[in-house]
Amino acid sequence: MAKTKSSERQPRPNRGDRLALRTESLAFEGKAVARRADGYVIFVEKALAGEQVVAEIKKAKGSFAEAKLVEVLEPGPERRTPICPYFGICGGCALQHLNYDAQLRWKKQQVIDLFERVGRISNPPVRDVMAAEKEYHYRNKMEFSFSEERWLTEEEISSGAVADRFALGLHVRERFDRVIDTQVCFLPSAIVADILDFTRRFAKENHLSVFATTPSIENSIEKGAQTGLLRFLVVKTSYATGEIMVNIVTSREEPKLLARYASELLQNIPQVTTIVNNINPRRSQVAVGEYEIVLHGDGTIRDRVGAATFRISANSFFQANTPQAQCLYEVAANFAELQPEDELWDLYCGTGTISLFVAGRVRHVLGIELIESAIADARANASTNGINNVDFISGDLKNILSSKNYTQYPIPHTLIIDPPRSGMHAEVIREVMKLATERIAYISCNPATQARDVAMMLDRYELLEIQPVDMFPQTYHIECVAKLRRKD
Repeated sequence: MAKTKSSERQPRPNRGDRLALRTESLAFEGKAVARRADGYVIFVEKALAGEQVVAEIKKAKGSFAEAKLVEVLEPGPERRTPICPYFGICGGCALQHLNYDAQLRWKKQQVIDLFERVGRISNPPVRDVMAAEKEYHYRNKMEFSFSEERWLTEEEISSGAVADRFALGLHVRERFDRVIDTQVCFLPSAIVADILDFTRRFAKENHLSVFATTPSIENSIEKGAQTGLLRFLVVKTSYATGEIMVNIVTSREEPKLLARYASELLQNIPQVTTIVNNINPRRSQVAVGEYEIVLHGDGTIRDRVGAATFRISANSFFQANTPQAQCLYEVAANFAELQPEDELWDLYCGTGTISLFVAGRVRHVLGIELIESAIADARANASTNGINNVDFISGDLKNILSSKNYTQYPIPHTLIIDPPRSGMHAEVIREVMKLATERIAYISCNPATQARDVAMMLDRYELLEIQPVDMFPQTYHIECVAKLRRKD
């Protein structure tokens, strides 16, 4: 049968082409899916499902194209007005224009799609997403960059008369060389904007330079010379205690200057409880110093998850949404069906937050983690909380399990597994299967790798439930806990 004219394959669009499109659904990263009459797929950023839009092609490939939104001709029923003036430009949020109930439904569908497509698991048992306590002002850590390449509005570019390019804020989406001079952000607590504003004024009034990598005559760009002082501003807040840490990351020590910064910051914002200066002279753009100088307080804040208190330093990891972390860990504990006589192993245990959260429900917990500094923090946290039925060992999980370097501990009844975004190494999965524990609760911040790993375990385990937990409203990120039980 001959194809109708509307279904015949048309040439792929060119960059800059503008098309009128009807969007169908939302894909990963919150881009809307539209199709031409011939089935060619176009992903439209900032558009939502069920909208009539005009979109401009950014790049086109054989089977799909990516486009930016030019105009919404007919908005979808789930669209709302974003509250942030930088929405669509800033890389911090992707879904502020989508009402929160719709965000939760979309995230659930993403998990279903990934388990079906990546894991090849039909009708995965995905629960409704556990909503966050707060849509906004939920993050307990924010990292801002100093820059001399401030993002410019179209009006500024057109004027050609821009003198000040200093910026302190968040990066432009997909542009790590441009920083928005952020005046307000709705992800952390409101006081963070005050800290940001004071630091910006202090830097400008004192004519402080910004660290940059620039080519020199003797060196190539790759071996460029580093200049400037200011690098990052990191603010951490405690949900439980209200303590606030300010960490200013610089390329070198400037003791008199930074002592004055600390003194004036405390005069303006006395709620700050500790101030730290991390020193990072390296070319790499990371907000972690080779060493740190404590300018005020003891260099830490304290937060709680469950009954346990955690000491958080400038560079230690802690979940960015404290109340949702407690929800996540409670789901994992419930899925693990913990019993008072259980031996529990916490794989990829980090600083021991999960281990200590569940320690009171079982006979003994063994935490295993690659990073030695995290294990040191885990042991210190256990000691601080007077928890004695936990042990922590450091090393590559793959090597520890395959070499049976754990024989002094009983074989576990249950596992809680919380790997990095890349998921579990295939050898770790094989060793976990050999352990043949009764119950597994698998936590993941990446449903795609979780689906892949779970699929590899289905010969030995049954997938009973998947609980998504929304740790990061207004973004496309989603955490999931999978409940697995050994097949007998």
